[in-house]
Amino acid sequence: MYDRFLQFIKKHALIDPGDRILVGVSGGVDSMTLLHLLKKSGYPLVVAHCNFQLRGEEANRDEDLVRNYCRKEAITFEVQRFQTKAYSQQKGISTQMAARELRYEWFEMLRTTHNCQKVAIAHHLDDSIETFFLNLARGTSLKGLRGIAPRNREVIRPLLEFTKEELIEFATATGIEWREDASNAESYYKRNLIRHQLIPIMHQLNPDFTGVMAQNLQKLSARYYTSERLYDGWRSEFIKTGTNGFHLSKKTVLNVCQSAYDLYELLRDFSFNYATCQQLFDCLQENTEVGKVFLSASHRLVIDREDLLIVNDSNAEVLPQVVMENTDSFKVHGVGYTIRVCSAGQVAVDKASENAMLDFERLRFPLHLRPWKMGDSFAPLGMKGKRKLVSDFLIDAKVPLSEKGKVMVLESKGEIAWLVGFRISEHFKLSTQTTSIWYARKESVSH
Repeated sequence: MYDRFLQFIKKHALIDPGDRILVGVSGGVDSMTLLHLLKKSGYPLVVAHCNFQLRGEEANRDEDLVRNYCRKEAITFEVQRFQTKAYSQQKGISTQMAARELRYEWFEMLRTTHNCQKVAIAHHLDDSIETFFLNLARGTSLKGLRGIAPRNREVIRPLLEFTKEELIEFATATGIEWREDASNAESYYKRNLIRHQLIPIMHQLNPDFTGVMAQNLQKLSARYYTSERLYDGWRSEFIKTGTNGFHLSKKTVLNVCQSAYDLYELLRDFSFNYATCQQLFDCLQENTEVGKVFLSASHRLVIDREDLLIVNDSNAEVLPQVVMENTDSFKVHGVGYTIRVCSAGQVAVDKASENAMLDFERLRFPLHLRPWKMGDSFAPLGMKGKRKLVSDFLIDAKVPLSEKGKVMVLESKGEIAWLVGFRISEHFKLSTQTTSIWYARKESVSH
Protein backbone atom coordinates (compact mmCIF):
# COMPACT_ATOMS: atom_id res chain seq x y z
CA MET A 1 0.00 0.00 0.00
CA TYR A 2 2.85 2.37 0.82
CA ASP A 3 4.32 2.01 -2.68
CA ARG A 4 0.90 2.67 -4.28
CA PHE A 5 0.57 5.72 -2.06
CA LEU A 6 3.87 7.18 -3.31
CA GLN A 7 3.05 6.28 -6.92
CA PHE A 8 -0.30 8.07 -6.69
CA ILE A 9 1.39 11.21 -5.33
CA LYS A 10 3.95 11.10 -8.14
CA LYS A 11 1.37 10.35 -10.86
CA HIS A 12 -0.75 13.37 -9.94
CA ALA A 13 2.17 15.64 -8.92
CA LEU A 14 0.57 16.26 -5.53
CA ILE A 15 3.72 17.11 -3.57
CA ASP A 16 6.83 18.95 -4.73
CA PRO A 17 10.29 18.61 -3.19
CA GLY A 18 10.61 20.78 -0.10
CA ASP A 19 6.86 21.06 0.47
CA ARG A 20 5.62 21.39 4.03
CA ILE A 21 2.20 19.79 4.46
CA LEU A 22 -0.73 20.68 6.67
CA VAL A 23 -2.71 17.48 7.38
CA GLY A 24 -6.37 17.56 8.38
CA VAL A 25 -6.76 14.76 10.96
CA SER A 26 -10.09 13.92 12.59
CA GLY A 27 -9.01 10.78 14.41
CA GLY A 28 -10.89 8.40 12.10
CA VAL A 29 -9.22 5.55 10.25
CA ASP A 30 -8.92 7.54 7.00
CA SER A 31 -7.04 10.54 8.37
CA MET A 32 -4.95 8.54 10.86
CA THR A 33 -3.79 6.30 8.01
CA LEU A 34 -3.00 9.34 5.86
CA LEU A 35 -1.01 10.85 8.71
CA HIS A 36 0.91 7.59 9.19
CA LEU A 37 1.77 7.31 5.47
CA LEU A 38 2.89 10.95 5.19
CA LYS A 39 5.00 10.64 8.34
CA LYS A 40 6.63 7.48 6.98
CA SER A 41 7.35 9.31 3.71
CA GLY A 42 9.42 11.87 5.58
CA TYR A 43 7.46 14.99 4.65
CA PRO A 44 7.55 17.95 7.10
CA LEU A 45 4.08 18.00 8.69
CA VAL A 46 1.72 20.16 10.69
CA VAL A 47 -1.46 18.48 11.97
CA ALA A 48 -4.76 20.35 12.23
CA HIS A 49 -7.65 18.89 14.22
CA CYS A 50 -11.16 20.39 14.19
CA ASN A 51 -13.37 19.83 17.23
CA PHE A 52 -16.83 20.84 16.04
CA GLN A 53 -18.31 20.14 19.50
CA LEU A 54 -21.19 18.14 18.04
CA ARG A 55 -20.63 14.80 19.80
CA GLY A 56 -19.85 15.78 23.37
CA GLU A 57 -17.22 13.69 25.12
CA GLU A 58 -16.71 11.53 22.01
CA ALA A 59 -15.33 14.55 20.16
CA ASN A 60 -12.98 15.31 23.05
CA ARG A 61 -11.62 11.74 22.91
CA ASP A 62 -10.96 12.18 19.17
CA GLU A 63 -8.98 15.31 19.97
CA ASP A 64 -6.98 13.51 22.67
CA LEU A 65 -6.10 10.67 20.28
CA VAL A 66 -4.70 12.99 17.64
CA ARG A 67 -2.87 15.15 20.18
CA ASN A 68 -1.21 12.14 21.78
CA TYR A 69 -0.09 10.76 18.40
CA CYS A 70 1.48 14.10 17.46
CA ARG A 71 3.20 14.38 20.86
CA LYS A 72 4.66 10.90 20.46
CA GLU A 73 5.86 11.55 16.89
CA ALA A 74 7.02 15.14 17.60
CA ILE A 75 4.62 16.64 15.04
CA THR A 76 3.35 20.20 15.38
CA PHE A 77 -0.30 19.99 16.50
CA GLU A 78 -3.02 22.63 16.11
CA VAL A 79 -6.58 22.30 17.40
CA GLN A 80 -9.60 24.55 17.13
CA ARG A 81 -12.92 24.18 18.91
CA PHE A 82 -15.74 25.59 16.80
CA GLN A 83 -19.20 26.81 17.77
CA THR A 84 -20.59 24.91 14.80
CA LYS A 85 -24.30 24.96 15.65
CA ALA A 86 -24.27 28.70 16.39
CA TYR A 87 -22.42 29.37 13.11
CA SER A 88 -24.92 27.17 11.25
CA GLN A 89 -27.89 29.11 12.64
CA GLN A 90 -26.23 32.46 12.04
CA LYS A 91 -25.50 31.65 8.38
CA GLY A 92 -28.76 29.76 7.79
CA ILE A 93 -26.92 26.70 6.47
CA SER A 94 -26.77 23.02 7.43
CA THR A 95 -24.50 21.83 10.22
CA GLN A 96 -22.51 19.84 7.66
CA MET A 97 -21.97 22.89 5.46
CA ALA A 98 -21.09 25.02 8.49
CA ALA A 99 -18.43 22.50 9.52
CA ARG A 100 -17.00 22.50 6.01
CA GLU A 101 -16.75 26.30 5.83
CA LEU A 102 -15.19 26.58 9.28
CA ARG A 103 -12.72 23.79 8.56
CA TYR A 104 -11.37 25.08 5.25
CA GLU A 105 -11.20 28.70 6.39
CA TRP A 106 -9.14 27.65 9.40
CA PHE A 107 -6.96 25.33 7.30
CA GLU A 108 -6.08 28.17 4.95
CA MET A 109 -5.15 30.40 7.88
CA LEU A 110 -2.92 27.67 9.32
CA ARG A 111 -1.36 26.94 5.94
CA THR A 112 -0.21 30.55 5.70
CA THR A 113 0.87 30.77 9.35
CA HIS A 114 3.01 27.63 9.18
CA ASN A 115 4.27 28.26 5.64
CA CYS A 116 2.75 25.03 4.31
CA GLN A 117 2.50 24.59 0.55
CA LYS A 118 -0.17 21.84 0.61
CA VAL A 119 -3.19 20.82 2.67
CA ALA A 120 -3.69 17.04 2.72
CA ILE A 121 -7.23 15.67 3.19
CA ALA A 122 -8.10 11.99 3.70
CA HIS A 123 -10.83 11.54 1.08
CA HIS A 124 -10.74 8.03 -0.40
CA LEU A 125 -12.30 6.15 -3.33
CA ASP A 126 -15.58 5.44 -1.52
CA ASP A 127 -15.96 9.19 -0.84
CA SER A 128 -15.40 9.92 -4.52
CA ILE A 129 -18.06 7.40 -5.59
CA GLU A 130 -20.54 8.88 -3.11
CA THR A 131 -19.79 12.35 -4.47
CA PHE A 132 -20.55 11.12 -7.98
CA PHE A 133 -24.03 9.99 -6.92
CA LEU A 134 -24.67 13.13 -4.88
CA ASN A 135 -23.83 15.34 -7.84
CA LEU A 136 -25.80 13.11 -10.19
CA ALA A 137 -28.89 13.46 -8.00
CA ARG A 138 -28.52 17.24 -7.68
CA GLY A 139 -27.79 17.83 -11.35
CA THR A 140 -24.28 18.59 -12.53
CA SER A 141 -21.95 19.12 -15.45
CA LEU A 142 -19.28 16.66 -16.55
CA LYS A 143 -17.03 18.22 -13.92
CA GLY A 144 -19.27 16.96 -11.12
CA LEU A 145 -19.32 13.42 -12.51
CA ARG A 146 -15.58 12.99 -11.96
CA GLY A 147 -16.12 12.45 -8.26
CA ILE A 148 -13.43 14.11 -6.14
CA ALA A 149 -10.33 15.50 -7.84
CA PRO A 150 -6.90 14.48 -6.49
CA ARG A 151 -5.92 18.13 -6.28
CA ASN A 152 -7.72 21.44 -6.02
CA ARG A 153 -5.13 24.20 -5.86
CA GLU A 154 -3.32 23.70 -2.50
CA VAL A 155 -5.66 20.93 -1.30
CA ILE A 156 -4.43 17.41 -2.10
CA ARG A 157 -6.08 14.01 -1.58
CA PRO A 158 -3.43 11.27 -1.69
CA LEU A 159 -5.80 8.43 -0.67
CA LEU A 160 -8.26 8.63 -3.58
CA GLU A 161 -7.02 5.36 -5.05
CA PHE A 162 -7.83 3.38 -1.90
CA THR A 163 -11.15 2.01 -0.69
CA LYS A 164 -12.35 2.35 2.88
CA GLU A 165 -11.93 -1.39 3.31
CA GLU A 166 -8.29 -1.21 2.22
CA LEU A 167 -7.60 1.58 4.69
CA ILE A 168 -9.15 -0.38 7.56
CA GLU A 169 -7.18 -3.51 6.65
CA PHE A 170 -3.92 -1.53 6.44
CA ALA A 171 -4.55 0.31 9.72
CA THR A 172 -5.41 -2.93 11.50
CA ALA A 173 -2.35 -4.75 10.15
CA THR A 174 -0.04 -1.83 10.93
CA GLY A 175 -1.41 -1.19 14.42
CA ILE A 176 -2.63 2.32 13.69
CA GLU A 177 -5.00 3.50 16.41
CA TRP A 178 -8.16 5.31 15.34
CA ARG A 179 -11.62 6.19 16.59
CA GLU A 180 -14.89 5.46 14.80
CA ASP A 181 -17.31 8.36 14.30
CA ALA A 182 -20.68 7.03 15.50
CA SER A 183 -22.53 9.38 13.14
CA ASN A 184 -21.18 7.37 10.18
CA ALA A 185 -23.49 4.50 11.15
CA GLU A 186 -26.57 6.71 10.89
CA SER A 187 -28.44 7.40 7.65
CA TYR A 188 -29.02 11.02 8.63
CA TYR A 189 -27.08 12.91 5.99
CA LYS A 190 -27.65 12.52 2.26
CA ARG A 191 -24.16 11.15 1.82
CA ASN A 192 -24.86 8.44 4.37
CA LEU A 193 -28.09 7.51 2.60
CA ILE A 194 -25.97 6.78 -0.44
CA ARG A 195 -23.32 5.03 1.64
CA HIS A 196 -25.62 2.74 3.59
CA GLN A 197 -28.55 2.22 1.22
CA LEU A 198 -27.67 2.89 -2.42
CA ILE A 199 -24.12 1.49 -2.56
CA PRO A 200 -25.06 -1.91 -1.06
CA ILE A 201 -27.73 -2.28 -3.74
CA MET A 202 -25.17 -1.48 -6.44
CA HIS A 203 -22.89 -4.19 -5.02
CA GLN A 204 -25.76 -6.66 -5.33
CA LEU A 205 -26.03 -5.76 -9.02
CA ASN A 206 -22.27 -6.05 -9.49
CA PRO A 207 -19.96 -7.45 -6.79
CA ASP A 208 -17.08 -5.56 -8.43
CA PHE A 209 -19.04 -2.30 -8.35
CA THR A 210 -16.27 -0.34 -6.60
CA GLY A 211 -13.65 -1.38 -9.16
CA VAL A 212 -15.98 -0.60 -12.05
CA MET A 213 -16.79 2.82 -10.57
CA ALA A 214 -13.09 3.55 -10.13
CA GLN A 215 -12.65 2.96 -13.87
CA ASN A 216 -15.74 5.02 -14.67
CA LEU A 217 -14.42 7.96 -12.66
CA GLN A 218 -11.08 7.73 -14.44
CA LYS A 219 -12.81 7.75 -17.84
CA LEU A 220 -15.05 10.67 -16.89
CA SER A 221 -12.11 12.59 -15.52
CA ALA A 222 -10.14 12.05 -18.74
CA ARG A 223 -13.14 13.09 -20.81
CA TYR A 224 -13.60 16.18 -18.63
CA TYR A 225 -10.03 17.38 -19.20
CA THR A 226 -10.36 16.76 -22.94
CA SER A 227 -13.59 18.76 -23.08
CA GLU A 228 -12.04 21.50 -20.93
CA ARG A 229 -9.33 22.02 -23.53
CA LEU A 230 -12.01 22.21 -26.22
CA TYR A 231 -14.24 24.67 -24.35
CA ASP A 232 -11.30 26.79 -23.20
CA GLY A 233 -10.32 27.10 -26.85
CA TRP A 234 -13.86 28.07 -27.82
CA ARG A 235 -14.11 30.73 -25.13
CA SER A 236 -10.75 32.17 -26.11
CA GLU A 237 -11.48 32.14 -29.85
CA PHE A 238 -15.15 33.03 -30.12
CA ILE A 239 -15.96 35.43 -27.26
CA LYS A 240 -14.78 38.91 -28.21
CA THR A 241 -14.33 41.79 -25.80
CA GLY A 242 -15.96 45.09 -26.78
CA THR A 243 -16.11 48.51 -25.17
CA ASN A 244 -19.42 47.75 -23.46
CA GLY A 245 -19.24 44.01 -22.91
CA PHE A 246 -18.67 40.79 -24.80
CA HIS A 247 -19.77 39.75 -28.28
CA LEU A 248 -20.46 36.26 -29.55
CA SER A 249 -21.43 35.58 -33.15
CA LYS A 250 -24.83 33.89 -33.51
CA LYS A 251 -23.55 32.11 -36.60
CA THR A 252 -20.60 30.74 -34.65
CA VAL A 253 -22.85 29.47 -31.87
CA LEU A 254 -25.11 27.71 -34.34
CA ASN A 255 -22.11 26.16 -36.09
CA VAL A 256 -20.15 24.90 -33.09
CA CYS A 257 -22.77 24.23 -30.42
CA GLN A 258 -24.47 20.91 -31.04
CA SER A 259 -26.47 21.10 -27.83
CA ALA A 260 -27.52 23.37 -25.00
CA TYR A 261 -24.72 21.82 -22.94
CA ASP A 262 -22.11 23.11 -25.41
CA LEU A 263 -23.64 26.57 -25.07
CA TYR A 264 -23.68 26.22 -21.28
CA GLU A 265 -19.94 25.49 -21.26
CA LEU A 266 -19.24 28.28 -23.74
CA LEU A 267 -21.00 30.80 -21.47
CA ARG A 268 -19.73 29.31 -18.21
CA ASP A 269 -17.77 32.41 -17.14
CA PHE A 270 -20.97 34.47 -17.18
CA SER A 271 -22.92 32.34 -14.64
CA PHE A 272 -25.79 31.29 -16.92
CA ASN A 273 -27.44 28.14 -15.61
CA TYR A 274 -28.27 25.17 -17.79
CA ALA A 275 -32.02 25.89 -17.95
CA THR A 276 -31.38 29.41 -19.27
CA CYS A 277 -28.88 28.08 -21.82
CA GLN A 278 -31.49 25.55 -22.98
CA GLN A 279 -33.99 28.39 -23.55
CA LEU A 280 -31.37 30.46 -25.35
CA PHE A 281 -30.31 27.51 -27.50
CA ASP A 282 -33.94 26.87 -28.50
CA CYS A 283 -34.42 30.55 -29.36
CA LEU A 284 -31.34 30.56 -31.58
CA GLN A 285 -32.53 27.40 -33.33
CA GLU A 286 -35.90 29.03 -33.96
CA ASN A 287 -34.33 32.36 -35.01
CA THR A 288 -36.27 34.26 -32.32
CA GLU A 289 -36.80 38.00 -32.66
CA VAL A 290 -33.98 40.43 -31.97
CA GLY A 291 -33.95 42.00 -28.53
CA LYS A 292 -34.82 39.00 -26.36
CA VAL A 293 -33.02 39.22 -23.02
CA PHE A 294 -31.59 36.42 -20.86
CA LEU A 295 -30.33 36.97 -17.33
CA SER A 296 -27.80 35.18 -15.16
CA ALA A 297 -26.76 35.94 -11.60
CA SER A 298 -24.16 38.38 -12.89
CA HIS A 299 -24.79 39.16 -16.57
CA ARG A 300 -27.39 40.10 -19.14
CA LEU A 301 -27.37 38.53 -22.61
CA VAL A 302 -29.27 40.16 -25.46
CA ILE A 303 -29.91 38.64 -28.88
CA ASP A 304 -28.86 41.12 -31.58
CA ARG A 305 -29.20 40.73 -35.33
CA GLU A 306 -25.82 39.08 -35.86
CA ASP A 307 -24.38 38.70 -32.37
CA LEU A 308 -25.15 37.83 -28.79
CA LEU A 309 -24.15 40.72 -26.55
CA ILE A 310 -23.21 39.96 -22.95
CA VAL A 311 -22.88 42.77 -20.44
CA ASN A 312 -22.07 42.76 -16.74
CA ASP A 313 -25.32 43.25 -14.90
CA SER A 314 -23.95 43.57 -11.36
CA ASN A 315 -23.94 47.36 -11.41
CA ALA A 316 -26.69 47.88 -13.96
CA GLU A 317 -29.54 46.65 -11.81
CA VAL A 318 -31.70 49.63 -10.88
CA LEU A 319 -34.39 49.14 -8.27
CA PRO A 320 -37.82 50.62 -9.02
CA GLN A 321 -38.38 54.05 -7.48
CA VAL A 322 -41.61 55.61 -6.26
CA VAL A 323 -42.24 59.19 -7.41
CA MET A 324 -44.69 60.99 -5.15
CA GLU A 325 -46.64 64.14 -5.97
CA ASN A 326 -44.17 66.19 -3.93
CA THR A 327 -41.00 64.46 -5.19
CA ASP A 328 -38.64 67.13 -6.50
CA SER A 329 -35.90 64.98 -8.05
CA PHE A 330 -34.75 61.46 -8.97
CA LYS A 331 -31.74 59.79 -10.51
CA VAL A 332 -31.35 57.24 -13.31
CA HIS A 333 -27.92 55.56 -13.46
CA GLY A 334 -26.37 58.55 -11.75
CA VAL A 335 -28.09 61.10 -14.03
CA GLY A 336 -30.20 63.54 -12.03
CA TYR A 337 -33.61 64.96 -13.00
CA THR A 338 -35.30 67.89 -11.28
CA ILE A 339 -39.09 67.96 -11.04
CA ARG A 340 -41.45 70.85 -10.68
CA VAL A 341 -45.13 71.43 -11.19
CA CYS A 342 -45.99 74.66 -12.94
CA SER A 343 -49.03 76.32 -14.48
CA ALA A 344 -49.63 76.06 -18.21
CA GLY A 345 -48.14 79.09 -19.93
CA GLN A 346 -45.69 79.67 -17.08
CA VAL A 347 -42.85 78.03 -19.00
CA ALA A 348 -42.06 77.53 -22.66
CA VAL A 349 -42.80 74.07 -24.06
CA ASP A 350 -39.68 71.90 -23.77
CA LYS A 351 -39.48 69.56 -26.74
CA ALA A 352 -36.13 67.98 -25.81
CA SER A 353 -36.49 64.18 -25.81
CA GLU A 354 -34.35 63.89 -22.69
CA ASN A 355 -36.90 65.94 -20.72
CA ALA A 356 -40.60 65.42 -20.11
CA MET A 357 -43.60 67.72 -19.85
CA LEU A 358 -46.73 65.78 -18.86
CA ASP A 359 -50.29 66.81 -18.14
CA PHE A 360 -50.34 66.85 -14.36
CA GLU A 361 -54.08 66.19 -14.15
CA ARG A 362 -53.75 62.93 -16.12
CA LEU A 363 -51.13 61.51 -13.81
CA ARG A 364 -52.15 59.21 -10.96
CA PHE A 365 -49.69 59.27 -8.06
CA PRO A 366 -47.61 57.61 -6.86
CA LEU A 367 -45.74 57.18 -10.15
CA HIS A 368 -43.33 54.24 -10.57
CA LEU A 369 -39.92 54.53 -12.17
CA ARG A 370 -38.57 51.12 -13.20
CA PRO A 371 -36.41 49.34 -15.80
CA TRP A 372 -38.34 48.44 -18.93
CA LYS A 373 -39.08 44.79 -19.52
CA MET A 374 -39.97 42.60 -22.47
CA GLY A 375 -43.65 43.02 -23.38
CA ASP A 376 -43.84 46.67 -22.27
CA SER A 377 -45.70 48.88 -24.72
CA PHE A 378 -46.81 52.51 -24.85
CA ALA A 379 -48.30 55.09 -27.20
CA PRO A 380 -45.31 57.23 -28.33
CA LEU A 381 -46.02 60.93 -28.85
CA GLY A 382 -46.91 61.59 -32.47
CA MET A 383 -48.30 58.14 -33.23
CA LYS A 384 -51.94 59.19 -32.76
CA GLY A 385 -52.55 56.76 -29.94
CA LYS A 386 -51.12 53.68 -31.66
CA ARG A 387 -49.19 51.46 -29.32
CA LYS A 388 -45.65 50.24 -29.82
CA LEU A 389 -43.50 47.73 -27.98
CA VAL A 390 -40.71 49.42 -26.07
CA SER A 391 -38.31 46.81 -27.48
CA ASP A 392 -39.32 47.79 -31.04
CA PHE A 393 -39.05 51.49 -30.24
CA LEU A 394 -35.49 51.03 -28.97
CA ILE A 395 -34.56 49.02 -32.05
CA ASP A 396 -35.97 51.71 -34.34
CA ALA A 397 -34.14 54.35 -32.32
CA LYS A 398 -30.92 52.36 -32.89
CA VAL A 399 -30.15 52.27 -29.17
CA PRO A 400 -26.96 50.21 -28.63
CA LEU A 401 -27.63 46.88 -26.99
CA SER A 402 -25.23 47.76 -24.19
CA GLU A 403 -27.46 50.73 -23.32
CA LYS A 404 -30.87 49.09 -23.66
CA GLY A 405 -30.67 47.47 -20.25
CA LYS A 406 -30.33 50.90 -18.64
CA VAL A 407 -33.52 52.35 -20.11
CA MET A 408 -36.25 53.23 -17.59
CA VAL A 409 -39.97 53.88 -17.87
CA LEU A 410 -42.19 56.13 -15.77
CA GLU A 411 -45.53 54.49 -15.04
CA SER A 412 -48.82 56.05 -13.98
CA LYS A 413 -51.30 53.47 -12.68
CA GLY A 414 -49.78 50.76 -14.90
CA GLU A 415 -49.56 52.92 -18.03
CA ILE A 416 -46.18 54.11 -19.35
CA ALA A 417 -46.24 57.88 -19.37
CA TRP A 418 -42.61 58.39 -20.36
CA LEU A 419 -39.85 56.28 -21.84
CA VAL A 420 -37.23 58.20 -19.89
CA GLY A 421 -34.83 60.08 -22.10
CA PHE A 422 -36.64 59.17 -25.34
CA ARG A 423 -40.35 59.89 -25.74
CA ILE A 424 -43.42 60.72 -23.66
CA SER A 425 -46.75 59.00 -24.21
CA GLU A 426 -49.44 60.46 -26.45
CA HIS A 427 -51.90 59.84 -23.60
CA PHE A 428 -50.09 62.22 -21.24
CA LYS A 429 -49.12 65.03 -23.62
CA LEU A 430 -49.99 68.64 -23.04
CA SER A 431 -53.19 69.91 -24.64
CA THR A 432 -55.29 73.07 -24.78
CA GLN A 433 -57.13 71.76 -21.70
CA THR A 434 -53.91 71.37 -19.67
CA THR A 435 -53.83 73.59 -16.59
CA SER A 436 -50.81 72.20 -14.73
CA ILE A 437 -47.60 70.69 -16.05
CA TRP A 438 -45.43 68.03 -14.46
CA TYR A 439 -41.96 68.97 -15.70
CA ALA A 440 -38.92 66.67 -15.38
CA ARG A 441 -35.71 68.20 -16.61
CA LYS A 442 -32.32 66.58 -16.90
CA GLU A 443 -29.73 68.31 -14.77
CA SER A 444 -26.88 69.91 -16.67
CA VAL A 445 -23.44 68.42 -16.07
CA SER A 446 -20.70 70.90 -15.26
CA HIS A 447 -17.14 70.17 -16.38
